[in-house]
Amino acid sequence: MNPPPDSREPRALRAIKESLSTIEAARLGRFPQVLSAGAEIPMHQLGWRMAVLPFRNTGAPVGYGMALGMAEEISGALSRFRAPRLVASATFWDGTGQAADALGRSRTYALDYIIDGTIQVIGDAIRVSVTLLDVVLDFEVIWSGRFDGSMNDLFSLQSRIASETVAQVDPELFQRISAFEPPATTEVAAAHHSVLTAIHSIFRLDRLQFMRARDLLARAIELDRNYAAAHTWMAYWCIMAVGQGWVERPRDVTTLAGAAAARAVELDPLDARAIAIAGHVKAYLFHDVPSAIIMHAQAIKLNPNLPIAWTLSCASKIYNGEHATAIHHALMSQSLSPRDPHIFFTEHVLMSAYFFDRRLDEAELLSEIVLARNAGHASALNIRLAILGHLNRPAEAEECLAMLRTIESDVTVAKIVSRAPLRPRDHDFYVEGLKRAGTPWG
Repeated sequence: MNPPPDSREPRALRAIKESLSTIEAARLGRFPQVLSAGAEIPMHQLGWRMAVLPFRNTGAPVGYGMALGMAEEISGALSRFRAPRLVASATFWDGTGQAADALGRSRTYALDYIIDGTIQVIGDAIRVSVTLLDVVLDFEVIWSGRFDGSMNDLFSLQSRIASETVAQVDPELFQRISAFEPPATTEVAAAHHSVLTAIHSIFRLDRLQFMRARDLLARAIELDRNYAAAHTWMAYWCIMAVGQGWVERPRDVTTLAGAAAARAVELDPLDARAIAIAGHVKAYLFHDVPSAIIMHAQAIKLNPNLPIAWTLSCASKIYNGEHATAIHHALMSQSLSPRDPHIFFTEHVLMSAYFFDRRLDEAELLSEIVLARNAGHASALNIRLAILGHLNRPAEAEECLAMLRTIESDVTVAKIVSRAPLRPRDHDFYVEGLKRAGTPWG
């Protein structure tokens, strides 16, 4: 039975519920904030609505005791991300007696997505299956994962399931939401859609689409100057633009990146993604590595399940000469979200860490994988060029240099090495590899 209306419930929730009587669920899109004009908080902060349902037990009775705890562990991890609005798991079941029709109630609460799961305990063995479902589209399965463990390490298993689940669900949701055209009936909705479109264009690394992304982000900021995500991704765009060599006045872009990153953190000081990107602006564009290391540690503390925080921390550790730690951070990012559609960037920093750790065979193998995913990534081509130089493979180096010149015509050693704030030993190693590969000095 559906719960009776509660006059004390938030007006935003009541508005969404009332809208269901006149708007078909399939036409709601993924952006309920568009329907919440009466809300007392900024609409773009509402995000999509989701919940983690109490897991269902299919094995020994001991599994019932884990059901709500597992869901709350995942909810706690998911709450560190800034996008979804979470409905508490206990709303669906208080841990006693039989659980009500949780799937049916997810429609009552106007949820967009749910995470469902099962627990099976046989002896000391535990198997947990987790599924991400689209409520609006008749509970279509978007993602699923399976985890095995034992009763002896129950708490560490719960932690691992939570961290890996939310890290992999985040990009899946991003891809899902970006595929839907939101009804841009408000300026906030239009700004949100501009940012989502821009992010896709940034990671494609197609020059025309990439340059258009800046206009989209500028438009989003114009529509809503307090939209933190627009400023965050503008800062990220600047980092990539300089790295690709696609700006005529790098100093102006660096200044823009600094201002955008600072504004994003000011607007949302608890957003780990904004802090991580701001840290990379400090390291890569301003060559302030100590400040970047502090910011990346802060981002990881705020959300240890955010892959990009570990990825960008890897970069700052490389700049600081801590290559073993850099490798660990990149592998941490990779393990959290192995199916991230932008995994090539994480693999790029990992191959860089291997290169500066003088593990050339591993770096070279990974460079092939990175460039197979995205052949237009200039920074990855730079590192591969140096790798081939040190491995004395001139024919492949010549081919790599030619690919670089299709992205940036005047490739030189001086220009490449000036961008990364490397320690002297690593700077010299990088220069030597590029020179051996036949790259002109300047």
